Order: sequence, then structure tokens, then C-alpha cells
Amino acid sequence: MEVDLPALAGNLALVRAAIADPKVRVALVAKADAYGHGLVPVSRFALQNGADWVAVATVQEGVALRDAGVEKPIAIISPILPIEAEQAVFYRLRAPVECFETAQALSRAAVEQNSTATIHLEIETGLARFGCLPADAVGLAAQIRSLPSVGLEGISTHFSNSGRDPETTHCQLERFHAVLDSCRGAGITFEVVHAANSAGAVRYPESRHDLVRVGLAAYGIEPYGLLGDDGRAVMSWKARVMALRELPAGSPISYSGTYVTTRTTRVATLGVGYGDGYPRSLSNKGVVELNGRECPVIGLVCMDQVLVDATDVPVQLGDEATLMGRAVPAQRLADLIDTTPHEFTTRIMSRVPRRYLFGV
Repeated sequence: MEVDLPALAGNLALVRAAIADPKVRVALVAKADAYGHGLVPVSRFALQNGADWVAVATVQEGVALRDAGVEKPIAIISPILPIEAEQAVFYRLRAPVECFETAQALSRAAVEQNSTATIHLEIETGLARFGCLPADAVGLAAQIRSLPSVGLEGISTHFSNSGRDPETTHCQLERFHAVLDSCRGAGITFEVVHAANSAGAVRYPESRHDLVRVGLAAYGIEPYGLLGDDGRAVMSWKARVMALRELPAGSPISYSGTYVTTRTTRVATLGVGYGDGYPRSLSNKGVVELNGRECPVIGLVCMDQVLVDATDVPVQLGDEATLMGRAVPAQRLADLIDTTPHEFTTRIMSRVPRRYLFGV
């Protein structure tokens, strides 16, 4: 896998240009190993090239960044358990809270460590994943503020479909803004208000508030055309031709013989499989780019190999095939098997070497 870091910087610059407000901070969403791109190297680079914060899904991801020397703000954007409060406080992670029990645990941990727990109140506005109900927000915020060694820094919500559903997004924003108004009416204000993901940041100015959380736009694999033709895919995934043979018509290919050749066929075996994260569901559906030409995946994807029809391509052992990248966009592959492109990037296994490119 090759990770084009200048492309990441370029995408972040495009997001900032779309926001056009220097007061709005940008958090790179680096959960799930930075969408498969590499949590630590990508986060470090982003914080030096356009990002102000990093957002992660788990306490463990935040700990990994702190252990790697990252000092900028790190926000957790998925629920944490009370038993994780001690680490969240020790590693100075912004913790999301939807219930008083978790806030109490964070407060206890902060008191024991002679520190302060930084909390962001999560509001449920329509995703139904987690968050306190709008009607309970003011009461919960007041309870949290009464706890010792706690700073109620932020308030947030998550959109369910801001890329494709403006009506639902506006409804969610209305609910969120109503909560903000109610809190202000009760004398409760927040230093950091955040709701916008990539699509929200680009398309809904009213959702930007103090901080936007940018994931898919930063990595250049978003399906919504947010950055037009200027966004660049950061990841390229490649494999080499490990074997070649020419088979006659009527030859079954791979396990179970789900593909049978209809002509004399040059079959190239690539050194990649579902054990590396290449989806088995792309069997007889996927395509790769080999020496400037597209080659279809034929037969079942194996644990360690993918077979492609290279009959019409000049090819030799060791040649590189692009599995996913600018020549074979992740969205195109995702459409073939009705999934999201991020399922591809986050499933690439650790045995696939990562190469980080710093040059243009």
C-alpha cells in the first residue's frame, strides 16, 4: 500500500478553502487506523499540514497517539465505558458522554489523578447510535458541570446522511440548535460545538460551528463529489504478478471452478487475497489495472492469491497490478458489491506493507 501524504495535505487544504473561515478548527478523523492509512504517521502529518485536532473512535487509539508523541487535542467520537475513564483522563483525551454514569467515572478518575476530565456532551438527533436525548440535554449538562474536576468543554452530534439527504440533515441541525438554545437559556455554554462531518463541512455552513470532523474528504475516497475533480485518493494498493500460465478454453479457474475460460487465456496470479483484506465478494466481479490495461478478476478470490485474465496485456513475472487507487477507484469497487469504499481501506491487513510517500 502506498500512502500519498501530499495528497492528504492537498485534500485538507481544499476542505479549508471550502470552509473559508480560519476560526473553524479541523479535526482529522483517524479512527480505524486512519481509515486503513496508518493512525500514527497520517495523524502526525495531518497535524503539521492542515489539521488542528485528531478524532478517534476508541480510548486505545488515543493512547497510541499519545504514546507516539502527539500532543495536539485528541477527541474520542464513539462511546467509552466507565472502566476506560482512568486512561481517558490520564492521556488527556476529550471523552464523549451520553449519561451521568460515565461522567461520574471520569470525575472520579480526575480527582484521583489530581487532573481534569474534559467532556463533550453527545446529543442524539437522528442517527440513533448513541447520545442523550434532546429533552435530557440541559439536565445532564447541569449535572456534569456540578461534578468535581470536570470541564464540560464541548457538545456534539453526528449526521446520519449529510452526503445525500439534505432534508434529514436540516432536521438534525434544527434539533441540535434547539438544544444549544436551551442550554444557553440555562446559562450553559460550550467552548467547542461540533456537528459537521466531511459533507457537513463542505455543504452546510450552518453546521460548521467551532470544529469540523473530516474523514472521507481528507482521504480522497468520498463518494459525494465534495471536492469536485480536485480531491485526490491518498491510498494506492498494489500487488505483483507471482505466476503466469496459458490455459485452453474450457479450463476451470480457482476453487470450485466458478469461472471457466471461453478462449485460450493467459492467467496471472497476483500475490494478494482475502487474507490481506481483498474482498472475496469481488470474485468474478473485480478488476485490476495491469500495465495500463484493465484485467478482470476470474474465479474465487483465495486467501493469498487473486487470479486475473491477462490475455490482452503484455505481462511478465514481478509486474505490478493496481488493486485500488486512481486507476481503480475504491468507489467503483464498492459499487460492484454494494458497500462503502471505506470497508475496503479499513480491512487491509497488517501483512500488507505500508509505504509513505512525502514527495509530490
